[in-house]
Amino acid sequence: MCGMRHWITRRRRVAVFMAALLIVVFAVGSAGRAHRGEPVRANAPPTRAQLVASLPRSVSIARIRQHLVALERIAGRHGGTRVAGSPGYAASVVYVQQALARAGYRPRVAPFPFVEYEELVERGLEVTPVRRGIELEAIDYSPSTPPGGIQARIVSSSGNGCSAGDFAQARGRIALAERGTCFIAEKARNAQAAGALALLVFATQPGPINATLGDPDASEIPVAAVEQSVGRSLSAALDAVVRIEIVTRKRRTSSQNVVADTQEQRGRVLLVGAHLDSVLLGPGINDNGTGVAALLEIARVVKKRGPQMAVRFAFWGSEEFGLFGSRAYADSVPRQELVAYLNFDMLGSREHVRAVYEGPYAALFHGYFRRRGLATERIDLTGRSDNHSFEQIGVPTGGLFAGGDACYHLACDRVGAVDFRILEQLAAGAAFGVASLAPHR
Repeated sequence: MCGMRHWITRRRRVAVFMAALLIVVFAVGSAGRAHRGEPVRANAPPTRAQLVASLPRSVSIARIRQHLVALERIAGRHGGTRVAGSPGYAASVVYVQQALARAGYRPRVAPFPFVEYEELVERGLEVTPVRRGIELEAIDYSPSTPPGGIQARIVSSSGNGCSAGDFAQARGRIALAERGTCFIAEKARNAQAAGALALLVFATQPGPINATLGDPDASEIPVAAVEQSVGRSLSAALDAVVRIEIVTRKRRTSSQNVVADTQEQRGRVLLVGAHLDSVLLGPGINDNGTGVAALLEIARVVKKRGPQMAVRFAFWGSEEFGLFGSRAYADSVPRQELVAYLNFDMLGSREHVRAVYEGPYAALFHGYFRRRGLATERIDLTGRSDNHSFEQIGVPTGGLFAGGDACYHLACDRVGAVDFRILEQLAAGAAFGVASLAPHR
């Protein structure tokens, strides 16, 4: 302890000398830059080129995984689901708010009108030529059948069901059509116009159909799905008779979006979004916890490394029922405020697909992955995710998608079913897109 005072005195002299030396070096350097006509800026923000290079590398897959685990736990505490209108969804909204606040944002919760939908009874029976039970899945927002159900002959559409003439023989019968080419709601309207009592749709591939009409008032006749094998069997049978009973309930209520901006002042922004809700049957971790988790991590990185970027992060409600949250927002936002919209939905599928949305930014994303030796595909998701809401008001859109999944819309859509290698690649690609397109202020 006796030498401490002398040591401190010497240390202060060294510190003063070093500080003086730094001032001289800085002054000489600044004078040199000024002499060459270069601007002198302390702590200059990174350029766009620097952000384009650094943001993808800054995304942490470990942090993304933490968000996915948290969302799965939320579903586990609330009946295994985070469907819109449920306590699991409300808890998901709170989680996203808190994650954004920790990253330095001031998130806003924006309510919007929403029609809650519930299926109470779904029964099917093939009466002839073979008597057997049929598993039905009512399409979201299907009306109920009359009490006791409907029994009638099956008539297959003469085409894909997308034209009024495809159901010319359907009056007084139950129409049958394969899914695809156009929306199920359009097939339902055509069958209804032809006088059909109900519509059954079946998939182009094995597995259940979990789909929506997209609008609570889209159809006046009941609409349900059957498995591919059942649909083909009914289509091939002569004079097949089926009885169906569907009881559904609709209730007008509200849901919520969560929105956060990198900057408080108004001006043009890049809007990026992911839907926050799951379907009723599962926790929705790939669909779409992966998109949510990637955006939360990108939001953290942007705030830390590129705060001059004008980005608006949005987490949409009620996408699974028909894009309600993004449509409500698109109806309220000034079109000129949005430079573009990027959508991220299902980024961790095990199909090992890197799909790029068709549109004005497809070449940008294809180029990013090509430079890294990663193959990509093009995909047209028109009407199937939240980008559609912004296409409808003339906003340029783009996005990424990891393909279908065996656990799509099922209870097994959990963290254990996520491909984290693909998720890491697509999350980095999403960060690249944000860095490339966001305005700087």
